[in-house]
Parts: sequence; structure tokens; C-alpha cells
Amino acid sequence: MPNESILVVEDTPVNMKVVRVLLSRHGFDVHTAGTAEEALEVLERFRPELILTDLQLPGMSGLDLTRKLKSDPATRDIIVLALTAFAMKKDEQRAYDAGCDGYITKPIDTRTLPGVIQNYLRRGRSVAPQGVNQDVDGASLDEIRREFLVDGTQQAGRLVQTLGAGFDAAAARVTAHRWAGAAGSVGYPEITRAARELETVLDQNGSGSSERVRELVERLAHMFAEAQTAGLQHTGSKTPPPASPPQPADATLGLLAARQEAPSPAVLSALSGKRFALAGFPQSEASRLAKALDACQAFSRDLGAMPDADAIRPFDVVIVNVTSGTPAIPAWNKPVLIVGPRETLVRLQPVHNGGEDFLFAPWTTEEVILRAFFAVSRAAQGRAPQAAPASGGKRRVVVADDDSTIRALVEGAVGNAGFECRVATDGQAALELIRSWQPDMAVLDVNMPNRSGFEVLSGLRNDPLTREIRVILLTARQQETDVIRGFGLGADDYVIKPFSPMELIARMKRLLGKNA
Repeated sequence: MPNESILVVEDTPVNMKVVRVLLSRHGFDVHTAGTAEEALEVLERFRPELILTDLQLPGMSGLDLTRKLKSDPATRDIIVLALTAFAMKKDEQRAYDAGCDGYITKPIDTRTLPGVIQNYLRRGRSVAPQGVNQDVDGASLDEIRREFLVDGTQQAGRLVQTLGAGFDAAAARVTAHRWAGAAGSVGYPEITRAARELETVLDQNGSGSSERVRELVERLAHMFAEAQTAGLQHTGSKTPPPASPPQPADATLGLLAARQEAPSPAVLSALSGKRFALAGFPQSEASRLAKALDACQAFSRDLGAMPDADAIRPFDVVIVNVTSGTPAIPAWNKPVLIVGPRETLVRLQPVHNGGEDFLFAPWTTEEVILRAFFAVSRAAQGRAPQAAPASGGKRRVVVADDDSTIRALVEGAVGNAGFECRVATDGQAALELIRSWQPDMAVLDVNMPNRSGFEVLSGLRNDPLTREIRVILLTARQQETDVIRGFGLGADDYVIKPFSPMELIARMKRLLGKNA
């Protein structure tokens, strides 16, 4: 493979190291810069074929850097890819308007990044290099992961100690943004979600939402502490954990022992005896999933590449891993759980028969098992996507959440997606609004005053006028009990806080059908 040259502009050390190690191992000539100003200095002596730049940089932003490069005849032909933590529609458009040739969403998926890069460098050729491991080796990633946890623990401890009068909301937002972009890249998606929500809260309210900020900062501090006491466990890692992991900066946080909880009786009942086909997964990931399914007393088989209809016929459920090079998902006419990068899943838009579910990478085996439970249980109900409104007008959505930040975030995303949206601040108001307005869908927070989301859901399902309205539950954390209870009451789907607005919109469109 030619020694193709890349300049990575990234101010988060963890992401910088992950990208540098990964791309260097695939034969790329990688140079780095921590700021846009430093990148311009590097470009005076080095002319790369492609630049990978974070959009949010200290000083000159990645967008301003791109505009400057595209306006200069000497650099306008360099391919520029934006790294963005959110990839909302307006952020994507801003990137393209500035001259970016494409964008990659953080957290970085180490399995697909080399293929994405080569796809831009070698248009018309195969996406991924042949015979090359598509991941960072375990030893290198463990070292990066360990550094991330040590730094994160110390930073989280300092944030906890400054909560109150000395809290610097602007600095905390920068820290949260870096955590959100880096954590998922090294295998901690839960930290990414919590950090992303903290960044959103600080971006919209500063430190004005003090109780929510305190809750999120303390939760993140506990997450870092838990990850350390778990011995830096990470999927696919073969390096033994350090004998004495560093202690949290704030000793009052304590140490949380990681534990693998047994599947709940409801999950065991739904999955026991079911036959799962695993397709498109690297061997290490297929083995992890097989072990998790075995704990649920389910049978699984790794079918390797994308199987045909005959190969999957004996199975009850298909769990398939997709990459940027996956052209389409076959119509297998049975429950299918699709996992992979956000961009790929949005492009594929799997809505063959209403039996598909999806999960954005990075994911954990616990998330896959819970999604598998939901897919199997939903298939037993046989609910198909809704037909388009007879009037051809906009789909109506009610959003109910007592948290003003979450409510504004969801309302904005729903409106930008082309839906007509109304909001409610508590359960009773939500129930009254839904009954009077008759929306196509309701997005309900589980924990609300004046009737919980569960109570509202129960009321909707017991009323002939509202029982067919689709319902997505927002839960504060990944609790099997919440998800199972919600499904038992008739929920159509669930989203875990903190969440990506793009995931919520994708789930809404899946339930409402292709015409949503």
C-alpha cells in the first residue's frame, strides 16, 4: 500500500494517540498538530493528501482552518474530513459549507476508520485494505486507555472539589467535550454519554442548572473510579490490568467494584432457547456476544460474512455488524439487530418489515442483550410501522420531560427533523395534551412529577383513542427493570439518557415508517 500522508489536527491527547497509532499501523504517513495554528505551521513544510481535523479547537476552529485551506490555491485540493462529536444536521451542513469533503463522528470507531480514510483517498477502489487488522493492537490501546482513565479521574476529582462558588463552567464544558469525544474511542461509551449530556447542559445553561451539573459531574467521577477498580477492562483487550490502579483524586468518591450482573428472569424467559445468527463481526466480538448469549441460555453461531437467506433460515434472530462498506441489509423477514457506525446505520435506514432494531457503535454486550430482548419481545407483538397520515401533513410528536435542558434538546431535534412538536413539563399535562392533540408519537421521560412516564403510558394504552400512539421512553440510566416494565406496559422503544438526538430521531423514524 502506498505511504499515503495524513495530518491529524486534534487537541484531545487520547483521540490524537488512538488515530495516530491506528493509521500508522495501516501504513499511513501520519503527522499531528494540536491546534489549527500549529497545523498551518506544519503545512509550510509538509503537504498531506488528507487532513483530519476536529471542529472544536482552541483558538482558530476547525471550520475556520478549513475555510482558509480551501481559499488557498496551494492547499485547496487537500481532502479535509471534519471530526465532530454530535453530527447534528446543522453541524454537518456547517462543515460542508466551510469546504469539508466529509465528516466522521466521535467517538472514533477504530474498526472502520482506516476504511473510511481509504474510501476518500482511493475513490472507486475497495474501501478497506485486505489482510490487515482493522483495530489498534491491545497493548497500545491499553496504554492509551490507562492514560485516559488516570487523567480523567484527576480532572473529575478537581471538578467535584470546585462545585459551588469556584466552579468554572466554561472550563468544565471544554473538559466534558474532550471526554465525550475520547471515551467511546477507547471503549467507555457510558462515559461518552454522560460527558455529552454535561457538555449540553453547560452549553445551554452554564452553571445555571446547578443541581443537574452536580449530578452529572459526580456521576462521571464515579464512572472513572469504577473503570479503574475494574482493572481497565475493555472488550478485546488481552493485556493484564495494572496491579495497583491509581486512586481517584477525591478520596470521598470511594471505589466502586465492577460486577457482571446475571440476566433478569424476564430476559432469560424471552431469550432462552432462541437461536441467534451472528454476522459480520470480528472474531473477538463474536466470541464476546456468544458468551453473553450463552449466559441467557440462548444458542448462537458465528456465520462470518453477510449470510444469505438459506444460511439464516434455522435462526430466530440475526445480529449483524455493518461497516462503512456495507451496501445494504437483506430482507430476512425475521427480527434483526443491526450494530455499527451512526453514519452507516442512518444511510442504510433499515425498515424492511418493522422487525429491525439498531444500536450505534460503540456498544457493550449488555446493550446488545437488552436490545435483543426488546427485538424478540416486539416481534411477538407483531406491531408494524405506522402508515403515513392520510392528510399527508407533518407527523405530530409530544415530548414530555420535566428537565428544561433535555426538553429543549429533544424539541429542537424533533423540529429540525421535520416533525410538528409540542411539549409538556409533567405527566398529567402530557396525558391531557396527548388525548386532545392526538399525536403520532409521544416521547416520555420515565421520571416526571404528577404522573410518571409509566403511568402516562398505562393511561394511553388503556384508552381506545390513544392506544395506537407510538411511545418511546427516556430512561435516566440503563436499567433492565425500567426497560422491561416499559415494554410490559406497551412501550414501542426506549432511549437511555444521556443520548444522541440523532439516535432518538432514527428510532422515531423506524417506528413511524419510511414516510416519516
